[in-house]
Amino acid sequence: MFGFLLIFWIVISGEADFQHILSGALLSLLIVLFWREDLFSRLPGTPNIKELLRLGHFILLLVGYIIQANISAAKTLLFSDPPAKPVFMILEPSVDSHWGRVLLATCITITPGTVSVDVDPETGRFIVHALTEQTGIDLLHWRLISVIHKIEMCAKGE
Repeated sequence: MFGFLLIFWIVISGEADFQHILSGALLSLLIVLFWREDLFSRLPGTPNIKELLRLGHFILLLVGYIIQANISAAKTLLFSDPPAKPVFMILEPSVDSHWGRVLLATCITITPGTVSVDVDPETGRFIVHALTEQTGIDLLHWRLISVIHKIEMCAKGE
């Protein structure tokens, strides 16, 4: 993990002089020492074919939804079709795990026209800002929610 963090540091800093390598090595060492229990206790097992297929399906769906949302948001903003009437809405998806909620919140946020404002860790309830009311309604029946739920079940071994 130390080596990965150090290489990542050098790549994002864009410099390979003594000062950058030394500061990157120190920070990488501190991160590994501070997070060693969490980093290594939560590593998932080797994924099986079923999990990889579900993940591939999820990624293809997400890319399709992002393209579709880009077109929809552009039509709304450029031509006011439908007119932009931003709304806040509450979404209660059937996603149980912490990582599933984080994944869903990230998917909502990277899809144009929607932003995850808050996620209640106790109830799993999302507050989402949508560009139009129709976008919010479409989010209630978003197919990615069920795909994330299936990935969760597969990860649990069910």
